[in-house]
Amino acid sequence: MMRWLTVIPLALAALLPLSAAPAKADTHAIIHQAFGAAEAVAENWADRTIDRAQDYAAAAHDAILIGGIIVSQNRNLISGGAIGCALGAASGVGSTVALALPTGGAALAATPNATLLGCALGAAGGAALGYKLDYPAGR
Repeated sequence: MMRWLTVIPLALAALLPLSAAPAKADTHAIIHQAFGAAEAVAENWADRTIDRAQDYAAAAHDAILIGGIIVSQNRNLISGGAIGCALGAASGVGSTVALALPTGGAALAATPNATLLGCALGAAGGAALGYKLDYPAGR
């Protein structure tokens, strides 16, 4: 913050002699040239930015279409894996909670591992069943 407080007054002080100098006839033309050059740079920059944005939009559109095709072809595999994971995780939690009373609560420490294992096995089983629905004749 302190740098700006010192730089701005110094810059204004440096420009003060220029503003006090007598105006020349070609100053107006120089200003127009400077603004013309700045305008050309700004238009070029804007055109390049718009072109890049259109390229990104086209690439995103293509990715969405390709992803939609892949999901459409494998919809049963994907949903089977998701449902299998949820059911497997629920059975993993259920088994550790059911074993909590006989083990005095020691089985509860294994709940995250049982949930992970149940989800993995359920997802694999659900995906395998979904694959059979997506590709009945095999691939």
